[in-house]
Amino acid sequence: MKQQITKILADRDALNLTSDLSINLIQEPSPLSPPNGYSFSIVSMERDAPHSGEMHPDGDEIVYVISGKVTVALELDVEEVEEVNAGNGIVIPKGVWHKIHVIEPAQLVTVSPGPNFEFR
Repeated sequence: MKQQITKILADRDALNLTSDLSINLIQEPSPLSPPNGYSFSIVSMERDAPHSGEMHPDGDEIVYVISGKVTVALELDVEEVEEVNAGNGIVIPKGVWHKIHVIEPAQLVTVSPGPNFEFR
């Protein structure tokens, strides 16, 4: 008989896709010890994060808005601010500093590369 394993992903949990393509559930992942590979997370935001920006040097980050509205400030040669509404997403290029600002309380899906990242 084949064993069935079900993983329920709750708000603030992450699924980590590793280089050998296995998937691990990480409950309430710590930003101080991010997993190696890509993390798939569901995040609820009612206000801006307490940091002044973040950057992922290991790869592009995908942010998809399930509900609500945010803007994403990207520090390119000239700062670019993109509004992202429910049903839309944005790809944040590798190595670009960015900050998500909450316009309306939002639920997001993020696909973030690791293990390296920076906050300020």
